[in-house]
Amino acid sequence: MGIEGEDDEDEDVADASAGGPGANGGAKSGSKSTDAQGRQRKTKGGRKVKRTITAVDAGSDDNPEADSFAYVEMLIESLVALENTNEAMQEIKSSIGLELSRLIDGVLTEVEERNRALIYKTRVADQEDDELQQDTDREVLFDFSRILFARFETVLEYHDYVLDVIGGQDRRERLSIVPSAGTASKRTSRMIPYTIGDVWAAMKTEILVLLKDYLIPEETQMIGVIDITRAGNTMKTGVRDLFHMEKSSDINDAVESLYSQIESHFQDLSTAIPNRKNDSSAAAIIDEYSDLQSNMKHKLLVEPSVEHAPTLLNMALSFTKRVSPLLGSSAGTSPTGVSLSPSARRGVLRDVALSRPTSPGQSMNIYDSDADADADEYLQIFFKKIFLPRAEAYAMQLFESVTSASDAFDIDLNTYFNGRPIFRSAAAIVPLLHSFGSLLNNLNSFRGENWGILLQLSHKYFEKCAELFRETVRTPDNQVYTSVKWSETPDLQQLFNRKAKQASARIRAADSMADMEREIRIEENLKTERSLHLNELVFDLKRLLCVAELHQTLEWVLVQLNKISADRAQVLNKHDGATSAALLKRHEADKAKVVNRYSALSVQCLMVLRIEVRAHCTYYLDLATREGNYNLDNDAVEPDQYIQALNADVSAIEEKMENCLPADKLTLVFGGISVLMAHILIANTRYIRHFNDAGNRKMIRNILALQQNLTNIALPEESGLDRARRFYELYELGADGILKHIAENGVSFSFDNYRRMMDFIYQGSGQIGDLGTSGRANNLMEAKQNEKYEVHINRLRDLLSQSQSVAMPKSRPTSTAQRPMSASPRPASGHAGGIGTSKA
Repeated sequence: MGIEGEDDEDEDVADASAGGPGANGGAKSGSKSTDAQGRQRKTKGGRKVKRTITAVDAGSDDNPEADSFAYVEMLIESLVALENTNEAMQEIKSSIGLELSRLIDGVLTEVEERNRALIYKTRVADQEDDELQQDTDREVLFDFSRILFARFETVLEYHDYVLDVIGGQDRRERLSIVPSAGTASKRTSRMIPYTIGDVWAAMKTEILVLLKDYLIPEETQMIGVIDITRAGNTMKTGVRDLFHMEKSSDINDAVESLYSQIESHFQDLSTAIPNRKNDSSAAAIIDEYSDLQSNMKHKLLVEPSVEHAPTLLNMALSFTKRVSPLLGSSAGTSPTGVSLSPSARRGVLRDVALSRPTSPGQSMNIYDSDADADADEYLQIFFKKIFLPRAEAYAMQLFESVTSASDAFDIDLNTYFNGRPIFRSAAAIVPLLHSFGSLLNNLNSFRGENWGILLQLSHKYFEKCAELFRETVRTPDNQVYTSVKWSETPDLQQLFNRKAKQASARIRAADSMADMEREIRIEENLKTERSLHLNELVFDLKRLLCVAELHQTLEWVLVQLNKISADRAQVLNKHDGATSAALLKRHEADKAKVVNRYSALSVQCLMVLRIEVRAHCTYYLDLATREGNYNLDNDAVEPDQYIQALNADVSAIEEKMENCLPADKLTLVFGGISVLMAHILIANTRYIRHFNDAGNRKMIRNILALQQNLTNIALPEESGLDRARRFYELYELGADGILKHIAENGVSFSFDNYRRMMDFIYQGSGQIGDLGTSGRANNLMEAKQNEKYEVHINRLRDLLSQSQSVAMPKSRPTSTAQRPMSASPRPASGHAGGIGTSKA
């Protein structure tokens, strides 16, 4: 507390006290009542009327320090009798900071000795055991803050008692603390005590310094500058000074003259100070500014870290709440606005002291009220102006160091989501988000605007992921690939979102085939009756792999963000009131923005992969039907070269995707491609100019090769290619057989598809022999063939009309690819029709 008794003054104090005011009251009580009255002073609810310690009491056998409150009262009464109250109060006020600093140093030494074994055990343990290190630091800091704040409470209580006693003495002797106008009493003018606000200001300064030392790590550059400064003369002499002062007699004489003037002026000031005692017992002059600077630098029990904030800040909040009744005394009221007597203030303080936390876990939930907002304003300012900006800067520094690394977007083989790895940057950023989320949730009474750092980190990491996506799906000539353009189509997005929901719910919708057919129609409209170019597609498997890994990483980050958000909402729900409700509403809105951005990019990544696979199928099957030869003299041994290329391409993509996507996502990427393949093989018959029996067998071989490949890569069972095989098997039935098949089994294909198959049959029929060079004979045979063809087409139209009850087109096709070509010469083996030279 900074109050020390004067030596060799007991006799003077006793004499003065015996003759002073109130001595009669002290003489009426015996020595045995001293302890009882001391106990009554400490009891809950107040203190008995103060009495004066007389010479009889001072000379008794009882120890005057047994009752510390009575001892303090005796000392103050002695100072009043000696008319030294003003000097004593000034001495106390000037030494508050120094005494608090010494108190802190003592607590540090005590805690260090008690936890030496624990600290040593942690230091010799595995350096990578961060959890053990954090637990140890938390225990040590809790022990330190618990003891320190308990002693701070005692200091405040005693200072409040001292001021109470002084006020009582003044009232008893009818003296005023602040001299009134016209009063010339020397004693009255010197009775100017300090206030409890002076003590609290010094405590706040010490608390803020401790918080800064333990919560804000010193920057490496600043530490380097300090080390260099401290090194001083130990630095090597190889560095030249920037400025050099040469020595001369004139300079020395000038310095001596100036120094003598300063020394003379200082002596004049010293002798001009009135009422100074020049004896050895005078108190030393204390430099208040020095106390605030050098004396506040205490040794550290643990390394500074923002992770210590829940322990230290919450303990400081609890301490501030407990001492708030005393702090209100300087204004005459409590923080709640209710006036309290000095004894009532100390009674409330002793009651609240029972709520001190006894474990680190209790310190996280000890301040859940806004009633003491004024008392803890200094902590709020420290949190918002000092701690939070530095914590945000620290988080941003970690973020930049992680995301700017060369391997930031390589996979991390130590972190998996659904059995698949994610990016290293995400594996490092998400624990940082969890750490700050837990830290902010555990900071009681600091739940206002402190969530911005997590939102900022989340948005910045999304921007990094979006930038990676844009770079991956951009062509060498700075254009985006076709799959990216198509993925931005609203109709395709709607279909894909429905498929994704069905896949996550693991249900198979009844209208899935209708969705597949609609998807095919949308893609055909986007393709606009053209062949896809090689440069429009992504054949670099590394790019596709990066998109898949990005999707997997985004999905994992989404799960983690939802967990952090749920913890945040749970904390806010524990606190009733309009403020918590507004914060919860705002939190939900901020969360929705972040989640929607991540979810949209994740879905687009998966859509790009799906569209890319389907575009590859379209590209190769277009080449197989447009440039393939299906008018052969002999049966083909192997499938078409483009079919083989397609199988190799799909297998390679699936092999890469399997390593970074779970099974349900693989289904979304590759699901439905057999239906697409069958549709293209049937619809692209309009591009096949010449067709015969060997060509039909080659086409069936192509279909079987595609089916076998899809089976080998373990994709979901789809019967799409069976439809294509059944279509080309109609060729073997002949024209009459097709009509009979329709009559018996119903309609399986469209009128245009059946008509093109009829064209293939008439085009490749071997029933018509070589008619020689007679033009008339050729014309007669062609007329008969055309008449027979018209009969079959009309019969086909009637069957489909009866079956589907729809009107068929009555106009006869004019394309040469759809007319009987039996009389025309067959193309030589190996001839390939031109791309897009005929249309249905």
